Amino acid sequence: MSNLKERREKLFKDIPENSLIILYSGNSIKRSADSTYDFVVNRNFYYATHISQENTFLIIYKSNITQEFLFIDEYSEYKEKWFGKKITSEYAKEVSDINTIYINKDIGSVLDRLLSNNIKNIYVDNEVTLPIDVTDKLSPYSLKDIFPTFVNARMIKEIEEIEEIKKAIHVTHLGINRIIKELKKAKKEYEIFNAFNNEIMNNGTHEIGFPSIIASGVNACILHYPTPYDDIHKDDLILCDVGAAYNHYSADITRTLPISGKFNELQKKIYEIVLGCNKAVIDFISPDKTLKELQDFAKNYLANECLAKGLISNLEEIEKYYYHGVSHHLGLDTHDICDREAKLKPGMVLTVEPGLYFKEHKIGVRIEDDVLVTNTGSECLSKEIKKEVKDIEKLFIQSKSHQ
Repeated sequence: MSNLKERREKLFKDIPENSLIILYSGNSIKRSADSTYDFVVNRNFYYATHISQENTFLIIYKSNITQEFLFIDEYSEYKEKWFGKKITSEYAKEVSDINTIYINKDIGSVLDRLLSNNIKNIYVDNEVTLPIDVTDKLSPYSLKDIFPTFVNARMIKEIEEIEEIKKAIHVTHLGINRIIKELKKAKKEYEIFNAFNNEIMNNGTHEIGFPSIIASGVNACILHYPTPYDDIHKDDLILCDVGAAYNHYSADITRTLPISGKFNELQKKIYEIVLGCNKAVIDFISPDKTLKELQDFAKNYLANECLAKGLISNLEEIEKYYYHGVSHHLGLDTHDICDREAKLKPGMVLTVEPGLYFKEHKIGVRIEDDVLVTNTGSECLSKEIKKEVKDIEKLFIQSKSHQ
C-alpha cells in the first residue's frame, strides 16, 4: 500500500460500515466580473489525496470492501488554451493511489447508485461548501461533519510531513538571509517584502505559507501589520514574520532585526528578554503539557524579566506589552487545525513565538521558531536561522563585506 492509501485507512478506520465520505477540493471564489481569487485547495482534501486541483471530489464507500472514487474535470482543449493544463486520469491515479477515476458529469449517477445501498451515515467536511448539484442529491439525508476526524489526524505529523516542513523552513532561511542583504539599501518596508518573496521563488518553492509581515519601528507593535508601505529608518528594528511553503506545508518564522546592523542598548535589552523566553519555552516543551501551560510559562517569564529589568512596575502590567499566544500548531495550514485543549504528543509541530511590544519606544520584538515535539522533549526545526544578538550582527557585517 502507498502512504496515502494507508493514511486514508487510518484516517477513516472508526467510520462505521455502510457509510459515505464525500470530500471536495473547493472552487475558485469570484472576485468581480470574470476574475477570481487564486484558488486554495481545501487542506483536508489535499491531506487525503495530494491533489490540489479545484472542483475535484473524493467519495469513499465504506462497506465490507471499501471503495474509493475520484472525480475530476473532463479534459477540454479550449479551457487548456485559456487556463493551462488540468490533471489527467493517469496523473490522478499516480498521485492519489485511487484507481477508480470518473469525470465530474458522472458524479450524480454514481451517487444515486451508492445511495441505493441503504446508506446509514454520510460524512462531509463542513469547512468547504459542496456544489449545488451534489448538495441537492444529499438534501434528504442527515449529514455528519468529518472535520473533527481530520483534526485528530493532522495534529500528529508523519515523517514525510515533517520533512516537507523542514524544506519550507530552509527556503525561509534563505529568504531571511536575503532580507539582511537588502536592509542596507532599502528605503521602504515593501522592498523587504518583495526581497523575501523573490528569494523563495528562486529557491525551490513558489508558494508562501501566509502573507509576509514586514513591520518597522512602531508598526511592529501591530501583530498582523497588513500594509508594508512605510519608510524604513536606520535606528529602528524591523520585524519579519515570514514563511515559505513546500507542497502546501508551511514554515512560520519571525526574526526581529536591527536595520542599522547593530542593536542599541534598549533594543538589545528587550530583544534578550524575548530571546531568553523563546529558548526557555522550547526547553519547557514535552509530551503531556498543553498549549495553555506553554502560554502561562511564557507570560510569567516575560513578566518577571521585564520587572527585573525595570521595563514594567508590576507583574500585571505585562499584559500591556505581551498580548498574544506563544504557540500554535503548524502544518498544511500556518495556524494548523488542532484541539487547543489537547495534551502535546510526539509528532506535533508547534511555533514558539514570544514577543514584547513597547509602542512608546517604537520597539516591537518577536522571535519565532518551529518546533517538533519528541518523545522526551522537543527539537527546534529552525535552529539554522540565527537569532543570537552576536550572530545577527555578524550576519550584517558579512553581508556588507560581500556587497
